[in-house]
Amino acid sequence: MIPPESERIDEQLRRLEQHFEESARELRLLRERLLDSARGKAQDELAEIKDEWDGVHYKWWIATLSGVLVLLMISYLLYTRLGWVADQRALPVGSDWVLRHLPVLDVLPVLSWGWFGLHIFAVGAAAAYCPRRLPFLIFTLSVFLTIRAFFVFLSPIGHPVGMLDMGKLDFIFSKIMGAWTFNNEFIFSGHTGIPFLFYLFFETPWLKRLMLAGSVAMGACVLLSHNHYTVDVLAAYLVSYSIFKLSEKLYGDWIRPLFQIGPARLP
Repeated sequence: MIPPESERIDEQLRRLEQHFEESARELRLLRERLLDSARGKAQDELAEIKDEWDGVHYKWWIATLSGVLVLLMISYLLYTRLGWVADQRALPVGSDWVLRHLPVLDVLPVLSWGWFGLHIFAVGAAAAYCPRRLPFLIFTLSVFLTIRAFFVFLSPIGHPVGMLDMGKLDFIFSKIMGAWTFNNEFIFSGHTGIPFLFYLFFETPWLKRLMLAGSVAMGACVLLSHNHYTVDVLAAYLVSYSIFKLSEKLYGDWIRPLFQIGPARLP
């Protein structure tokens, strides 16, 4: 005869087994729903990208894109020439109140690998989600580079006190410093300003949030590494916003009409 205590324990074990089986079934169902949801979102994303590309008038899109890419190359050539001239000058070292109270941290990998990764992602996202507006983005970057080239050339102040030298301490910048980027290029911060341009350009909320976060992170890193003055970071937001609005005006008045054949299909 089985003791009553053993019967109670056996009953409790059966209930626990049943509870575990039910929990396992619920977990499988939840996992299946999560996978279905992920597949559905991926399909929606691909459908959105396809719809955007279906709206591209390829002949005029390629013509416009080719034109603004040539403009980008010219603006970057101007930037490299003026940047090289700026690097030949012996400029006075400076500092400011914020930098004097900030530690010097080696965040250079963020400013190199993170910087290039953010650019590649942003251009890829622009090509995928808003291809018709991609020529406008390239045009805006061209205007940004041209204006920044003159700011760099006219700046009378050298690097901040305690600046971490990216040309010596960072793998990427050690290869391109002096040819593609320069030591005496401070006002205004390109690391901060270009992600902010991406923020202004994108209309998708999660992309806007990502680019704004990237801009703030880059601004913080250039200050922590003492690679920019505080005014460089603050000015980047004001100047970049002005450049974006100027580019909208110039692109609408001068670039788009050159290729306009149907307003509904314009980039």
